[in-house]
Amino acid sequence: MSRQYQDIIYDKSYHSHTALIQINRPHELNSYVLNTLREMIDAFDDAMWDDNIQFIVLTGAGDKAFCTGGNVREYAEIYNRKPSDWWKWGEIYGRFLDVIMHCGKPVLARVNGIVAGGGFEFVAASDLAVAAEHAKFISPGPRVGMTSIGGLSQWLPLHIGLKRTAQVVMTSDEIPARQALEWGIVNDVVPYEGLDDKVKEYIDRMLELSPTSLHYFKVHLNWWRDLVWRLTWEHAKEFFSLNIGGIEPAEGLHAFKEKRRRRYREIRGDIGRGVDPRYPHGPYMLSCNGCGAKYLPLASSYCLNCGKPIKG
Repeated sequence: MSRQYQDIIYDKSYHSHTALIQINRPHELNSYVLNTLREMIDAFDDAMWDDNIQFIVLTGAGDKAFCTGGNVREYAEIYNRKPSDWWKWGEIYGRFLDVIMHCGKPVLARVNGIVAGGGFEFVAASDLAVAAEHAKFISPGPRVGMTSIGGLSQWLPLHIGLKRTAQVVMTSDEIPARQALEWGIVNDVVPYEGLDDKVKEYIDRMLELSPTSLHYFKVHLNWWRDLVWRLTWEHAKEFFSLNIGGIEPAEGLHAFKEKRRRRYREIRGDIGRGVDPRYPHGPYMLSCNGCGAKYLPLASSYCLNCGKPIKG
């Protein structure tokens, strides 16, 4: 009997020797929060230890989104306020990508709708991917002050090359499913109604093949992924934990949350005038002679705690 979860559906009877792991947050376009990642890791671990499960299908609930990446509200309300905790979050995120790659079993992405951010990186980590015709692929990180260094910068060049990767990320273009097929991001594109049949068709083909052969071939495929992943992911975690408290993520995340225009052109103007986007009011060097508050920005005229004038 399959386990019960809050954020995902884990179905060990999806198909012969196949488990389905489905993000079940359609109200948030299947974006994930920390709990979602923990539950998916647990389900993958269970599937890894179950010898009767020999294939894993990763997907999202409904027909609108496969996965739209990390939940922007969680980013804005938790990690934008305490950036150092993003490093801890990133450790869990990295573990999930590791278990996709190192569960020892072929993983198929069933792409049932929009793919964005970390969801795009889940597809890049999977061994095979089948997309519905209405699916589209987006790298929205630059729209919210983040960037695509949790799988896309590492693995998308292996799929589509450097220039196309730069186009996808640096212009935040939307790639329709047919173009994703032409570029090599997915293996097949079918009408939504035929998505499960096509995924099961791939599994049926592999059921007639040597299990050990497929297992060991995945090990060799992962050499390419691991080569760049191990060299870069620790740096990516540090970047996010150091940067997510700056004005660019604050602006982008809250603009998305509040459904308003991003003011990055204005921020570019501020940077052009010498503003540091991480310390816009200067380093935290001042103290208040009145209340003793510490670590006030260098440009402060008044204490942020008691309101008294700061004497330079």
